[in-house]
Amino acid sequence: MLIRIIWRGFKKQLTNYLVFFFSLIFAVIVYYSFTAMTYEQPLIRSAGKNTQLVGMLGFGSFAVVLILLFFMANTNRFFIENRRKDISIFHLYGLNYYQICLWFISEIFLIGIFSFGIGIGLGVLLSKLFSMILVKAMGLALQVHFFFSPDAILTTGIVVLFILGVVSFQILWLVSGYKFSHLKKQRLRKVQAMKISIWQKMLGFLGGLFLLSGWMMAVTYVVFTRKLSDSFGLLQGNLLVMGIILFLCIVGSYLFFAFTLRWYNSYRPKRLNKNLGMLSRSEWQLRLFSEWRFFGSITVALGLALAFLGGMTALVSLEMRSVDESAPASLMITQESYEKFAPKLQEALPYQQQTLHFKAIPAKQNVKIWGEGVNDKPEVMDMVAISDYRAFQKTNSTLPDIQLNAENSTVILSSYQRYLNDYTRYSETINLKEQKLTVQAIFPNYFGDPNLRYGTGLIVVSDKLFNETTGLSYATEVIDVEDHYENKLNQLIRENLKGEWDNPIHYELAWKNQQIIGEIVEGKTTKKTETTVYRTEYTSYQETYRNTRSSVGLVLFVVTFVTTTFIITTASMVTLRQLSEFKQKKKQYHLLRQMGIPNQTIYQEIRRENRVVFFIPAMLALIHSMLALSVIAHVARNANYGFVYLFCGLMLVVYAFFYWAACAYQKKML
Repeated sequence: MLIRIIWRGFKKQLTNYLVFFFSLIFAVIVYYSFTAMTYEQPLIRSAGKNTQLVGMLGFGSFAVVLILLFFMANTNRFFIENRRKDISIFHLYGLNYYQICLWFISEIFLIGIFSFGIGIGLGVLLSKLFSMILVKAMGLALQVHFFFSPDAILTTGIVVLFILGVVSFQILWLVSGYKFSHLKKQRLRKVQAMKISIWQKMLGFLGGLFLLSGWMMAVTYVVFTRKLSDSFGLLQGNLLVMGIILFLCIVGSYLFFAFTLRWYNSYRPKRLNKNLGMLSRSEWQLRLFSEWRFFGSITVALGLALAFLGGMTALVSLEMRSVDESAPASLMITQESYEKFAPKLQEALPYQQQTLHFKAIPAKQNVKIWGEGVNDKPEVMDMVAISDYRAFQKTNSTLPDIQLNAENSTVILSSYQRYLNDYTRYSETINLKEQKLTVQAIFPNYFGDPNLRYGTGLIVVSDKLFNETTGLSYATEVIDVEDHYENKLNQLIRENLKGEWDNPIHYELAWKNQQIIGEIVEGKTTKKTETTVYRTEYTSYQETYRNTRSSVGLVLFVVTFVTTTFIITTASMVTLRQLSEFKQKKKQYHLLRQMGIPNQTIYQEIRRENRVVFFIPAMLALIHSMLALSVIAHVARNANYGFVYLFCGLMLVVYAFFYWAACAYQKKML
C-alpha cells in the first residue's frame, strides 16, 4: 500500500521533479568530471608541480557539493511546504510520522539514484570534453584520451549519498514540525500579507536606504578607503570598506524583498485596473510575504558568485599582463651569464641581440601610500638612458612613448601602477647625490623582470645625465628569436642556465643635512647593518608564459564551471517554484476564463508574474556584481573584465531561457 502511495505521489509531482532531476544530473556531471581529472595521471604530470592541479580541482568539487546542498535543501523545503495538504490526507488515512517521512525520503532517493546513474554515464562520456577545455585553458601540449575512473565514480557516489542523507534529516525535521493547524495559519498569514504596518514601512525604507548607501560607497570607493586607511592602514581600510558595502548590500537585499517591495506593491494606482494588473500585484505581494528569504538568498548568492568570478578574472588578467612586464623578450639575461652562454647560442640558432645599460644609484623620493605613511628614506634606484629605452621600445610595443622636457627631467616606471595607483603619490622631485631630478610622468613598468635589476624603481633620463651620474654600472642582454625557435631556445636555457641569484651589491644609505650619505658597493658584506641585494640570472618568455598560463588557466577553468553550475541551479529553483505555484493557481485562471477574461490577457498576466520572479532578483544581483567589479577595478587597475561582463550576459540568457520555458509550459497546461 505504501509503495502505491509513493508511486502516486511521485507521478503527481513528476513535473516539479523533472527540473530537480535535470539540475542534479548536471551537477553530478560536473563533480564527476572534476574528480576524474584528479586521477588522470598524464594530465597531472603534464601540468607540473607549480599549478596545484589536484588542490584546485578539489576546491571546485567542494564548491559543487556546497551548491548541491544549497539547491537540494531549498528545493526539498519547498516540496514539503507545497505538499502540506498531502500530509494532512495521509494523516487521515492513518499513516504515522515515520511512514510519511519514509514516503518523502523514498521519492528523494529515487530521484537521486536515477540522477546519479544518468549523471555518471554522461560524465564518463563528457569528461574528455572537460579535460580538453582544461588543457586548452592551461596551454598544455597534451593529447587528451578517453579516461574512465572507478575511483571518481565511487567518490561521486559517496558524495551523492551524503547529500541525500543530509536532505533526509531535513525531511525528518520539517515533517516533525507539521501541525494540523498549519493550513489555517496559512490563510491567516495571507490576510496579514496584505497589511503593511508602520514598523514594516520603516524597515522597507531602511532596506532601500541600505542598498543606496552600499551602492554609493561602491561608486565612491576610493574616497572612503583613503579616509579609513589613514586611521586603520591600507589593507585594513580596504577590508573595512568592503565589509561595510557587503553588509549593506546583503541586509538591504533581504529588507528590500521582505518590506520595500511589499510596501511598493501595497499601492494600487488606477492604471492597474487594466489587464489584471491589480491581481498581479496582489499575487506578488503574497509571494514576497512567504518567500522573501528565498529571493534575498538568490540575489545575494548570485551577486557574490559573479563578484568572486570578477575578482578571479582580474587576477588572471593581471597575471597574464605581468608576462609582458617580466618577459618582454624571448630571453633577458645578465651580461656575465651571456658571455658564457653566447657560444652555444650562436651555434644553435639565429637571434637578435640588444644590450641595455643600467646604473644602480642612491636616490631619495618621497612616496606616500595611504594608510602606510610616507617612505622618505634613500634607496637604490636603477637608471636607464633614453636612447636605450627607445631602442628597446622598437622590440617591446608595451612601452609608452617618452619625450623628456629638460636635461634634469625623468620618467618613472613603477610596478605600483598596476595595483595601487589610486593610493600611491610620488613627490615631484628625486634627490640624487649630485642633483635633483624633476618627475615628468609615471608609467607602469614593462621594462623586464625587476629581479634582473637592483633598485626598487626604474627611472628614464637623458643620455647626458646618464653619462654624468656616478653609480654602479651593469648591463642586461636582450635576446629575441623567431617564434618557431622558441622551443629550441628554451631547451638550451634548461641545459645551460641554472637561474641562480648572483652579482650581489650592498649598501647603507642615510639622509643627513639634505644630502644622501653612503655608497653602493659590489660583493657581499659582513656588516649586519648593511642591505644586500642579488640579481636573478635570466628571464625567459616561454617559461614565464607557460607557468603563468597553467596556473591562471586552471583557476579560471574551475571558477567558470562552478559559477555556471550555480547559475543553472538557482534558475532551476526559481523555475521549480513557478511551475509548482502554477498548478495551485490553475483553478484561479480557469475561473478568470469563465468570467470572460480573454486568453491573451491571462497569458500576459502569467508572463508578467514570471518576469517579476525571474528578473528582479537577477537584475538586483547584476547591479551588486557590477558595483563589486568597480570596487575591484579601483584596487587592481588595468585588468580586463570583458570575460565577467560576458558571464553577466550569460546569466541573463540562462534566466531568460528558463523564463521562456516556464511560460511555454504554463501556457500549454492552461
